[in-house]
Amino acid sequence: MSALNRPDNFAGRVNYAAQVIAAGRRTSRAFDNCFENGDGDAVAAAILRRAERNQKIADNWPRYLSRQTAQEAAEKLAGRDLTAESARLRAESAAAWAEMLSRAHDKESNDEN
Repeated sequence: MSALNRPDNFAGRVNYAAQVIAAGRRTSRAFDNCFENGDGDAVAAAILRRAERNQKIADNWPRYLSRQTAQEAAEKLAGRDLTAESARLRAESAAAWAEMLSRAHDKESNDEN
């Protein structure tokens, strides 16, 4: 697995997404992966924080991210350590996924009986 695709590589995923946005490049599977680890809100909030200091990102980010969703994420996570929030969000997502799988398994087991 590429280091970029590792869920715990929050900084790397933010850096890559910010580079694509700043350069105005086409998106790719790698770009999409940056937001698909259960912590997309933290990634989007980090992009908007960078947009405050980088005019190219500021000019381009609305072409890549939902304006409303990104702004809501940035407001919700304002003042927070985004690396820590990323870890928290990934853990919550993993727990929710495990719970959903457990329920599906229980339902399947009950249906067989």
